[in-house]
Amino acid sequence: MRANPHILFTHAFFLANDEKQLKEKFRPYPPLATLYAAAVVREAGYRVSLFDAVLAASVEEFSTCINAQPCDLLVIYEDDFNFLTKMCLTHVRDACFDMIDTASSLNIPVVVHSADASDRPELYLQRGADYVVTGEGEQTLLELVDALQQSAQLAELPPGVITLQDGSLLSAGKRNNFRDIDHLPFPAWDLVDFEQYRQAWQGQHGHFSINMVSSRGCPYKCNWCAKPIWGQQYVRFRPEYMAEQLSWLKSHVQPEHIWFADDIFGLNKEWLSSFTETIESTGATIPFTIQSRADLVDERTASLLRRAGCEEVWLGVESGSQAILDSMDKDIELWQVRQARRLLQDNGIKVGFFIQLGYSGEDLEDLQQTRDLILQLKPDSIGVSVSYPLPGTRFHKMVAEQLDEKQNWVQSNDLDAFFTATFTSAFYRKVRNQLHGELKAIHTGGNVEYWRSEWQNLTQSAEDYRNVDTVTLLTREAL
Repeated sequence: MRANPHILFTHAFFLANDEKQLKEKFRPYPPLATLYAAAVVREAGYRVSLFDAVLAASVEEFSTCINAQPCDLLVIYEDDFNFLTKMCLTHVRDACFDMIDTASSLNIPVVVHSADASDRPELYLQRGADYVVTGEGEQTLLELVDALQQSAQLAELPPGVITLQDGSLLSAGKRNNFRDIDHLPFPAWDLVDFEQYRQAWQGQHGHFSINMVSSRGCPYKCNWCAKPIWGQQYVRFRPEYMAEQLSWLKSHVQPEHIWFADDIFGLNKEWLSSFTETIESTGATIPFTIQSRADLVDERTASLLRRAGCEEVWLGVESGSQAILDSMDKDIELWQVRQARRLLQDNGIKVGFFIQLGYSGEDLEDLQQTRDLILQLKPDSIGVSVSYPLPGTRFHKMVAEQLDEKQNWVQSNDLDAFFTATFTSAFYRKVRNQLHGELKAIHTGGNVEYWRSEWQNLTQSAEDYRNVDTVTLLTREAL
C-alpha cells in the first residue's frame, strides 16, 4: 500500500435485506465491533473511514461510495456483538460477496472478518477476498495492515489470518484472545451518522437508543451456542472505562437508552456493584437493557440493576422442560427462572424470555411445559426461535448426519429446522405464533379463550406435522 493509506471499513448487515428486522423489530444499531477495529487501526496512524450498511437502502450505495472515494484497502468487518450477525445469515454473506466483487473490480485488496468467515473462510477467499481475519480481530487486523504497508506480498502471515495459496488455505494458526481490553480505544463513534440513527429510532419508537458492551464472550457451555470469535473466554472492561464512555455518549450523542449487547452483562456481582457506584457518582446513568442468565439474578443483583438504571433484562430461558434444558447443557433450573422473574419484577425491571423450539428430543409434552411456563410467569416479552446447528458446536456434531443442503438461515425470520427435528418447520412457526399471540392477549386484555382454543387445535393436529424420520433422532438417554 502507498504511504498514508486510506482504509475503508464496512460491514454487510443491511437492515433492508432482513424483513423481520426492517418491518417488525426495527432496532438499528451502529456496527460496534467494526468501530472498535477502526479505532484500533486509526490509533496506529492510519486513515480510516466507514460505510455503514445498517440503514443503507442497498449494496448499490456501497458501490457508489467506494467508486467516489477509492481506498487502498477494504475491510469488511462484521459486528461481532450483534446477535444477528452471529447467526451467519446468508443475506449478509451474499451482500459481503457483492462488496468483494465491487472492490475486486477496482483492484482494491479485501480483508473480511466475521463469525461466518471464521467458520467458512474458503467461501470468502474463493469469492475474491485476499485475507480472512478469524477470531478476535482487532490486533490481528492491525498486524495484517502493518505487514501490507511494508509489502503487498507477505512473507509471513500474522496469527489469526487465512489466505489462499495455490488454491489451498494457508494459515498461521489461531491467535490467543486479547485479555487487556481496557487499553482499547473507545469505538470510533465520530464515524457514525448519529442523526440518521436518532431520526430512525424516534420515528419508530419515540426514543433514541445506542449500543455498548461491557464485556466479551461467555464462559458457559450451552451446546448449541457457537463461539467462533471469543471462544470460551470472558473478559470485562473496568467500570471506570464504561463510565467514561457512557459520559461521553451522554454529553455528545444524548441517547435516551443503551442496549448492552454483551452475551452476559454483570456476570460478577462485585463488578456490577462497582459499575453501579461509579456511574452514580459520575452522573453517567442512562436507562439500559441487558442479556443475562436466570441463575445470576438474586436480590442483590436485581437491586443493583435497578439502581444502575436497568429497564429490561432478557433471559435465555429456552424451554419450560427441565429435561430439554439439561440436554442443552444449559446449567440452569426452572426454579431459578421463576425466582429471577419475580425479583426483577419486584424491582420494576421488565423481563424478556428467549425461547428455543425444536431441540433434539423435544416433543409435544415439552412444548406444553414451555407454554405453561410462559403463561404462569407472564414475561413482558418473548423472542421465539428454532434450534439452529452452527459449526463448531456440540449440537452441530450431534445432528450432522441429519443436515440437509441448507445449513444457514437466509433471514432472521427463517426458522427452518434443517436437521430432523421432531416436527416440521411449519409446526414450529405455528407454535411461535401461538406463544406470541397468547402472551399478547394476556397483557392487552385480548381474547385469551380464542388462543386457548387455538392451542388445543394445534396440539390435536401435531401428529400431522411429525417428521417421519424422528426415529433417527438422538434420544435424551443418548445425550
